[in-house]
Amino acid sequence: MTKVVLRNISLTRGTTEILRDVNLSVEAGEFCVFVGPSGCGKSTLLRLIAGLDEDADGEIEIDGVPITRVPAAKRNVAMVFQGYALYPHMTVYDNMAFALKRTGMPKAEIAARVAEASRILKLDDYLHRKPGLLSGGQRQRVAIGRAIVKKPKVFLFDEPLSNLDASLRVETRVEIAKLHRDMGSASMLYVTHDQVEALTLADKIVLLCPVSQISAQAGAAGSVVQIGRPMDLYHHPANLFAARFIGTPGMNLLDAKVASLSEHGVEVELQGRRCHADVSADGLAVGEPVTLGIRPEHVDCGAGTAVDAALQAQVAHVEALGEHSVLYLKLPGVTAQLLAKTLDERVSVGDTIDMRFPRQAVHLFRADGRAQARLRAH
Repeated sequence: MTKVVLRNISLTRGTTEILRDVNLSVEAGEFCVFVGPSGCGKSTLLRLIAGLDEDADGEIEIDGVPITRVPAAKRNVAMVFQGYALYPHMTVYDNMAFALKRTGMPKAEIAARVAEASRILKLDDYLHRKPGLLSGGQRQRVAIGRAIVKKPKVFLFDEPLSNLDASLRVETRVEIAKLHRDMGSASMLYVTHDQVEALTLADKIVLLCPVSQISAQAGAAGSVVQIGRPMDLYHHPANLFAARFIGTPGMNLLDAKVASLSEHGVEVELQGRRCHADVSADGLAVGEPVTLGIRPEHVDCGAGTAVDAALQAQVAHVEALGEHSVLYLKLPGVTAQLLAKTLDERVSVGDTIDMRFPRQAVHLFRADGRAQARLRAH
């Protein structure tokens, strides 16, 4: 069982600071996904663990053994790249066996390992083909198989699905999830910009932000903004950065001010109406400016029950997506556009609709960006 620990990882190249004070523990058998906007250092962090980049400060441990100064070939990790990195002149079998042959491993053991990997990834029918005759999804499976045969302690995936079309991404994502279940003792660290991948694959998500934005993120002393289970980040973002980034579409964020405080939550004023939020009143003051957050799927565009007084908005655009529609709404006197998901196919551009924010779905963020703690459900 393999545990990966990063301590105070920082990296500067020239005058550009890429990573600052990254601390992370990935438990044995855990699937950990790094997410964040471009330039936040996701792939760089993965390359540091792999040993492909070596100029960072801090310590990296695998199974309690420091590997920061250990050459990449001796770290017992395997990396799957975005661009497959297959040898075009070799067959699938030879691509998967190449690294094992270089170690001098007996042919029988190599054959057994390749056979096991090809069975897991359903590559038996392609072992004698060359990469040029394979689809993108098949090539990516070969790249994953090349990692499996090494039987590493840690698997590293650097945006492995980004070159695939939508249907192949879904198919290969399911295969990677199954691989994780079948090889439960190995830790997996995975970089992606795709939130569906992150939310569906991860046991743990690590949200990173670019160093240039750290000072603006409440509670972020380094590159890591928030760590937690996928639904924890989704339902309990620690700050505005996490609220904006996690979720597709992202959370609606509207300027408001505190209207009243009680042990049962906080009332805020928005567009001349009051909305209740089931959050702690600790540290807040009446009249204090706050940011109200609510996810598009939680905006109630129907009659509803046990919700706050209706706000009126005009429909500026409708995206019909089949199973639901996304409404782009304009609130009077509010600059920000508000998005809502609805099952009602009758809504059209130009309609004026009533909407409500269920109190248990409303988030509040302080002026410094930090989220107010939510009250426990009764």
